[in-house]
Amino acid sequence: MANAIYPLWKQALMRELDADKSLDQGQDDPPNGVYASLVDIQAGSGYVYSDAHQFYTSLTAVNPAAPALIGHPTVNGRVFGGDTIVYTNVSSVSGSKIGAVVLARQNDGASSTWRLVLYEDTGIVGLPMIPSGGNIIVTWNSQGIFGL
Repeated sequence: MANAIYPLWKQALMRELDADKSLDQGQDDPPNGVYASLVDIQAGSGYVYSDAHQFYTSLTAVNPAAPALIGHPTVNGRVFGGDTIVYTNVSSVSGSKIGAVVLARQNDGASSTWRLVLYEDTGIVGLPMIPSGGNIIVTWNSQGIFGL
């Protein structure tokens, strides 16, 4: 699978008025904000991207490392950007193979209301990888994380 913006998030941007979809708000009001989760892509047991996935609860094989809040989120023109993320002491679960990062827009509600925004499995240096208890650093492209 190549990188993809979840179509149901884009559809919600066009149809719904609530602010729980904006990407440049929420940093000063956790848990609101955009979070990045590491996902396992190991054949047979990992997450498989689907255009039909809409909420965080659709994800399977999420690495136990806590989702990381993207600091200093910005929207410049049509491009979303944010700070580098550092996951500390990431361990493997039964030889899991981290191969993608999924962004989700969290809100005050349950994870069944957190919208999936982006699936990225290419262009991240070091992925795929089997974690060994060390840190995983996700550095985004200098021009931004993605654009619409």
